[in-house]
Amino acid sequence: MLIVFAIINVFSLFFIVIENPSFRLILSILLTVSLVFAIYYFFAYIISENWRVKKQIYEDELLGLYYESDSFKHQEADVLTKMSGGSRTSKKLSSNIISYFDTYNSDSQLAFSEVFGKDSVIYDYSKKTRRKIKKKYGTSPYLYRKQPNGIYDISYEYFQLFRSSEQQFKWTFEIFRLFDGDRSINQLFDLIRLYNFTRIVTHLNLFGYNESIYNYKFIEYLVGYYYHATSITDEEVATIEDLPHLKEVEKYTYLQLIQFMFDVEDQPRDAAFLQKAYTISEDIILNHKYHGLLTEEERILLLLDKTLELNNPLLKKLFTDMLDKYYLKNQGMAIPSTLNLERIKTYIKEYQQQRARYHVVSIEELFEQNAQSRETVFS
Repeated sequence: MLIVFAIINVFSLFFIVIENPSFRLILSILLTVSLVFAIYYFFAYIISENWRVKKQIYEDELLGLYYESDSFKHQEADVLTKMSGGSRTSKKLSSNIISYFDTYNSDSQLAFSEVFGKDSVIYDYSKKTRRKIKKKYGTSPYLYRKQPNGIYDISYEYFQLFRSSEQQFKWTFEIFRLFDGDRSINQLFDLIRLYNFTRIVTHLNLFGYNESIYNYKFIEYLVGYYYHATSITDEEVATIEDLPHLKEVEKYTYLQLIQFMFDVEDQPRDAAFLQKAYTISEDIILNHKYHGLLTEEERILLLLDKTLELNNPLLKKLFTDMLDKYYLKNQGMAIPSTLNLERIKTYIKEYQQQRARYHVVSIEELFEQNAQSRETVFS
């Protein structure tokens, strides 16, 4: 069409000398139509992005990263949350997408919803899209679970962005906003919502590096989604088909949350973050803010397991304080045998002995002995 109207404009220059009224009228009409088309083209395709062009860009960037297959060799959290079979291609999310989302504003927020939200091409399994993927990549699209209430599996494509993003704080809560469900409408327990939280907190531990996520505001917002994801009523429990599996997911998620709050070895947390994490832990364990499947006894013992695993002073102090407050709260009441003080001491000792059996050489033996030897030589 551009060529046709260009030819009309060129020819009009040659035929402008013809004085025939009828011919001039036809020429004027053609030039007017040509002008209208030029204005339309300018505004539709140059000044503003055409939606078809945007869709094509999104398809080129997002399709072909993952595909449906019989492979279930996923990351541990993905296996636990029963993500469907699939594999990853050699194609990766482009640096253009990643760098664009390093800026957080109204435009990037809208684009984020279009690229990774419910209406994204990622979740389009129509025959047309399937044919397009089959023709271009020779595969079938990866199938994410989609609930009728609008809660979908968060995509692997999003997690590719998360790993490299400078805005991990912002996009974490934006993806929650898109897939956690409207809390005023979706108050009922939803397994996919819990699965999404499990996968997000695991990715925070594995790939979180941005300083913004180690801010007390981040953990304050994050725990709100944790409470919402785990909250379940007795009536809802009765409808769950695989209760042991659900409890296993809850245990794993709780341990991942503790690790995010207190594993300070690689990413130090400031005092405000740690104080907020301490308050959250007390709310979950003792103050009845948590309404999931794990009993108070189980939450304390899981905290002990993570304390022994990470072996850092912060968690040791936290566990000691929680146990002490638990004893004070339950004075004069029967305490489960597993939480008896002597039983806790025995459990810790057995863990340390078992761990020692798996190590031929300890850090202390290896390095402190060498340090002493060096001091002897130099003296």
